[in-house]
Amino acid sequence: MIVVATKRKSAMEEEEGCERWGVVVAAFFTQFIVCGVTYSLGVFHVIFKDVFYESHFDTSWIGSILLYITALSSVMFRFVTSYWGSRVSVMLGGLLSATGLALCMLASDLYQLYLAFGLLTGIGFGLACSPSIVAVERCFIHGRYQALSVVVGGIGAGIITFPILIRYLLEYFAWRGTMLILSGIALNLCVCGATMRPRPTDKELRLLPLLSCLPMRHPLFHGMCIANLFWSFGSTVIYMYLPAYAMSQGTTFETSTLLVSCVGMASFCSRMIFAFMGHNSTLDEVTSVLCSIGLGVVITGICPLLFEHYPGQIGYTLLFGFYSGFWTTFLSQVARELIGPEYIALGNGYLCCMVALGSLAAGPAAGLLIQEENEYKHAFYLAGACLLWSSIIMVMFKLKSCVAPSREDSLYTKEKHDDTQKVPLILDELGTKEKVQMLADDIVVPKHPHPCATPTSAYLT
Repeated sequence: MIVVATKRKSAMEEEEGCERWGVVVAAFFTQFIVCGVTYSLGVFHVIFKDVFYESHFDTSWIGSILLYITALSSVMFRFVTSYWGSRVSVMLGGLLSATGLALCMLASDLYQLYLAFGLLTGIGFGLACSPSIVAVERCFIHGRYQALSVVVGGIGAGIITFPILIRYLLEYFAWRGTMLILSGIALNLCVCGATMRPRPTDKELRLLPLLSCLPMRHPLFHGMCIANLFWSFGSTVIYMYLPAYAMSQGTTFETSTLLVSCVGMASFCSRMIFAFMGHNSTLDEVTSVLCSIGLGVVITGICPLLFEHYPGQIGYTLLFGFYSGFWTTFLSQVARELIGPEYIALGNGYLCCMVALGSLAAGPAAGLLIQEENEYKHAFYLAGACLLWSSIIMVMFKLKSCVAPSREDSLYTKEKHDDTQKVPLILDELGTKEKVQMLADDIVVPKHPHPCATPTSAYLT
């Protein structure tokens, strides 16, 4: 989500002092808690399947609904942020998610977990996740990229920490006690929200609409929607069934949870590497093909061989984590180059819906396949194929003629290269410059959009 401000001097005054970095810390821990619990869904899948003695198909709906509602509620309930600000939204999200996790300990049937863990907790996480990034956007004009890089680091830190934490909690408090403790942890979102003190100029700030017909007029945006759908589907299958697949090959539950943490560590390192190297490293043609398509082919083709032994399972998780860290960074940069930050902001709702649909369909579809074939490898072949196809779509658009001729009165920042100015291709081909200029009369687009410009960056690492 991209935050934009009206052209009033008072609205663009940057907050000074340590308070704005307090907001960064609060946003970091918001991402840490939300993504840590959400992407431990593979651990929860094993627990709930064993406790309730249900099939993979029935159990998978719990995690799928959680991801679906988390992504969708960021669109459906964004009016909470618009009217009451990030502080109220994050605090309300903390209360709802803590209530949902606490009610899980009373569940005696799966449908109760669908409602408590999937629906209620998902709404709470959706209310808390995106507004915490919005709060950081509102506090920073200069240094925005550095601040948001810290916030996004909370995603990887959560994925690394929570599977291990949940494993130890299960040993001492069983699954019902674990859900109660996680409820207490989620309640800390209220503390994070309270730190996001409203600014006097907040009423002069507004968000671009998430749903607009303008981006849908070009195949570039259609391709991005399809790529998000396939990526969400494939990555959800891997996160959900990774511990179960490892356990089917003789790995213990305790060590299988470490595999999820390995994904988080590799993804975090990948993000930092390419952020340090700069955005050109992700847009280079050779790097794009090797990291997106090359690793995608490897992950798709050799998963059954790697899962035969625990070192191979670690190797698979490191490959997938590095791949996912690069792909989300690559997607954000390609989207900015081809579509532009305004069109991403205007069409963010469509992208969120694609992520939500992919997350909802992935678990049950893979569960049916596992039950039919009695093999996990077929589900992982399917997941790898979806990840590979999403990469091929974006690389094809990247390798196409990506940059249109310059225009002196372009809305975008000038980049000196052979005395030309790079302009998003969609702006040149749509012929909607006048409409974008109308938006420009009202808004100021951040000079450095944050790495979570697309919902994929926010919810899938």
